[in-house]
Amino acid sequence: MLFSSLTFIGFFLPIVLFLYFIIPQRTYRNAILLIASLLFYMWGEPKFVFLIMASVLFNYAMGILIARKPLKTLLLLAVSVDIGVLFIFKYLGFSCMIVNHLITFLHLNLVAVVDLALPIGISFYTFQQITYLVDVYRNPQLVQRNILNLGLYIVFFPQLIAGPIVRYHDIRLQIAERRESLDGVCLGFQRFIIGLAKKVLIANNMALVCDTIYAADFFSYGPAAAWIAAIAYTLQIFYDFSGYSDMAIGLAKIFGFNLLENFNYPYAAHSVTDFWRRWHISLTNFFRDYVYIPLGGNRCGERRTAANRGIVFFLTGLWHGAAFNFILWGLLHGAAMTVERALKLDDIKNKIGRQLYRIATLLAIIMLWVLFRNGTMSGLHLWQKMLGFNSLHHGVATNLWLFFVDCKFYIILAVAVLFAFPWWRGIKINTEAALSSILSVLKGAALIFLLLLCMANLANGTYNPFIYFRF
Repeated sequence: MLFSSLTFIGFFLPIVLFLYFIIPQRTYRNAILLIASLLFYMWGEPKFVFLIMASVLFNYAMGILIARKPLKTLLLLAVSVDIGVLFIFKYLGFSCMIVNHLITFLHLNLVAVVDLALPIGISFYTFQQITYLVDVYRNPQLVQRNILNLGLYIVFFPQLIAGPIVRYHDIRLQIAERRESLDGVCLGFQRFIIGLAKKVLIANNMALVCDTIYAADFFSYGPAAAWIAAIAYTLQIFYDFSGYSDMAIGLAKIFGFNLLENFNYPYAAHSVTDFWRRWHISLTNFFRDYVYIPLGGNRCGERRTAANRGIVFFLTGLWHGAAFNFILWGLLHGAAMTVERALKLDDIKNKIGRQLYRIATLLAIIMLWVLFRNGTMSGLHLWQKMLGFNSLHHGVATNLWLFFVDCKFYIILAVAVLFAFPWWRGIKINTEAALSSILSVLKGAALIFLLLLCMANLANGTYNPFIYFRF
């Protein structure tokens, strides 16, 4: 079940809200959320609900054991099992393929490639389980002895399938002691509607054009269409991913939870390093705190720092998908950050130079998204086309790209580019009582209009892809 579906908006969410708020007792409210979360997951992945329930039971038991005896051996065992489950479902087939490539040279029998269905959200909830175990190891008093509360932390439906990754110590107290309020409900619905509009009105329209162009014969379009597709995907993945994060944060707010922000205008970054301070913040922070710093961070010299960064970005790429293009995408980001550090490009003082490097950074990010979206070889061929090479196309089909886009697309494209940058933060508004009331009414009317527009688009069966299956 997707947040951007009529089933969720018109059926699932209203029922959960009704049952949740008619029950005053915290324990029962948590039970309602846990049951709702399992039903939410079962809607799309019924056979894997037993896997996630088994994960909850395992991590609950290991958490208690680690709290009693905080031994590194127990922690490594528990984390290894969690990562092992993730490996089996997400990376075993990929690993078999790599082994087959290697043993072909030795003329040995090939290994049977295992092709398992990927449970949705397994990367997100696996990392949350790891944060719980590490937090308990570091501070045994944090152990959760109520299995329902731990289950709610792991399978909480607003952030179960698309994040953000919530760390246990950030939300532990909220599970038992949070307070719902009318203001929180209103703010939560506002954030949810904004996220829904990002997904339905912007991301889906970007996806339609991007997917149409990339699905066409490679030689039927030229550099212009390739750039349109690249820019469309750059905006699609941002508005899709940040839109889901907004919806998750808004839904959590309705139920009294305060989740941390996951995006901060990443395309306004002045460097690749700054991009990763703004993009998928919860993932960046996870790898920083649980991989980069334990490896030594930047405290062991330039070579060791570069190696640590390479490991982190190798894992970052691999986390996004079991394919070479994701690994290469991650490593190239890591390499760019290493070059920036060596040449001090992240701290350019000259204003003109800083703006030029900001543009260069954005172009590099766009090019890397092409690799991310299309695979290694296809991505490299598209790079050549975008740069004017390998752009031969067949006669009359040269201008086929004109049929992929229309006026509506360019209007949405302009809106998408406009709101991808925080230009509005510099606007100062006189907040007198009368004006404030008028603005509040206008804001409410705009949100209702956006919600109705999203509902109308969903009712019409508009293109609504889900890009998180690989995660």
